[in-house]
Amino acid sequence: MAMPITARNKLVSILTATVVFTTLATLAVVAVGEHFHGGMTNGLIVGAGVGCLEEFYVQGKRGRWMRSIHPLKYLAIYALMVWAIYLVGVHLTMLIYGSGDELQAFYGRLPIALPVFLGFAVASILIIRVIHFIGMADLLHLMLGTYHRPVLTRKVILFLDINGSTAIAEHLGALKARDLIAKFFFDISKPLTDHGGDVYLYKGDGLIATWDWDKAVRREAVLRAVDAMDVAIRSQHDAFQARFGLMPSYRIGIHGGEVVISEQGDTKRSIGIYGDPINIAARLEEVARIHGVACVASGDLADALECGTTTRMAYLGTESVRGISHPIRIFTYRPA
Repeated sequence: MAMPITARNKLVSILTATVVFTTLATLAVVAVGEHFHGGMTNGLIVGAGVGCLEEFYVQGKRGRWMRSIHPLKYLAIYALMVWAIYLVGVHLTMLIYGSGDELQAFYGRLPIALPVFLGFAVASILIIRVIHFIGMADLLHLMLGTYHRPVLTRKVILFLDINGSTAIAEHLGALKARDLIAKFFFDISKPLTDHGGDVYLYKGDGLIATWDWDKAVRREAVLRAVDAMDVAIRSQHDAFQARFGLMPSYRIGIHGGEVVISEQGDTKRSIGIYGDPINIAARLEEVARIHGVACVASGDLADALECGTTTRMAYLGTESVRGISHPIRIFTYRPA
């Protein structure tokens, strides 16, 4: 059974942090004339520990309380956790190599070692955070210059918006409404990613996700992503009611076709997607709102689905899109 994409992404982040920390720790001990193997082993243990702390706790559900407190308190608590991992790693390394007699000397160097270690940890955590914000694929593309020149490719585009977000903000207040939206995005991220979707952009109370065309239509992956997101949100009904007193609903528009991908910006660079499929998917999301349905997909996508049009997809008619010369056939899709 293949490893879920979200689990694979976490593993990549942890391995990246481990490699960075191990490299820095090894160079540091060599520079001061310490044992190479001890520094490398300690780097492996501590780097993996810091990576797991970041991926499975701080950025997970259990770490929500940390992310909600004052930044100075957050940093102090995080530093204590990281230092604890460092001390455990040092003791494990000494136990592995039977060098417990060096423990007293280690504690004598602790006032110098802790700040140096914290610097290494910051470098590792920073890389993990960059991967989270940009995505490993986009980070590699930016580093390699893949999109210095515009690239023409086929993508499936999914637009998603939360229904009635203005009314929700008025009812809950801006901060609590933002907390609801953050929880909503957190809950749908795993099912979206595990079914091959990549979040291209968060836009206020919605997001834009993309798939490579072939991956999206193979075994109806994009529709299975919609199903999985719906299941994930419905499973959180009690949690939403308890925290916010309401259950959010949403609407989705999906279309696909040829788009242009290229780098954009100067002082701050990103990868942009351009083309009619973006505009049409946005329009279909609006059509879903007008018709009061959860999901609307284009006829082009329905025609391409590997398993054919499912029994939960029904023809809705045609829709005119500004800037598009021909009407777009549209289908409603009812999540499982």
